[in-house]
Amino acid sequence: MTNLANHVKNFDGMLVFGDIHGDFESFSKAMAFAKSENYFFMSLGDLVDRGRQPFEVVQAMYEMMYEGRAGFTVGNHDNKFYRYANGAKVSFSQDGKQTLDDVGPERMEDFLKMYVSIIEDKTLSGLFHKFDDYTLVHAACHPCMWESNPTIGKTEKSRFIVGETNGEKYDDGYPVRLYNWMEDVPMGKTVIVGHDKMPIHNINITEPMTVQNKNGGKVVFLDTGCGKGGFLSGAVMLSGKKGFALERFVEFK
Repeated sequence: MTNLANHVKNFDGMLVFGDIHGDFESFSKAMAFAKSENYFFMSLGDLVDRGRQPFEVVQAMYEMMYEGRAGFTVGNHDNKFYRYANGAKVSFSQDGKQTLDDVGPERMEDFLKMYVSIIEDKTLSGLFHKFDDYTLVHAACHPCMWESNPTIGKTEKSRFIVGETNGEKYDDGYPVRLYNWMEDVPMGKTVIVGHDKMPIHNINITEPMTVQNKNGGKVVFLDTGCGKGGFLSGAVMLSGKKGFALERFVEFK
């Protein structure tokens, strides 16, 4: 897996931020904050769908990565557009169809090329990233993350991008998600995820939620509903003598 730790140490810290979902205004505020503090700009994925400026978000993320100032973690919405760009037959939700309309045919080729470049960047992008005792992933962890040479198949990739579900759906159409994966986090390790703005209780969180499992491992849920009626949350991480540590949470409204 790609290890960004050494690259990020060239900055004064790192801003890890949750799902954007096409909200360019919030994205711009977070980007300006990261630049002003000389923080590496680290996305947990899901750049598009819901908000009405998907092209602008993807373009800005592409430019930041081109400059070596940003990194990316692949989310389920990103993966769908990546598959679409590579010719796969994709069934888009209403949100996905709106994204296609908002981008428009005249910008679609550039949009898809930039998206593919973001996801395929071998240095700055990946399914998950490790920073000492912290692991960043879009949806959920898997035990292979803590292996020296992890084998990543369909099951592992699905866990990273989609998480755990049981095939059922709530009345609002969202899948019923399972959280058994949280028990896989070893003692002393922390996993930071986006993806889920209603973790554990199916109630929207209004600030990042930290949950500790019975082993002493922790999960930080960072998605506070940006692009979905909520706002964008980020985690400031700094590198010290004991490695990377989460210093504080920040909001962009």
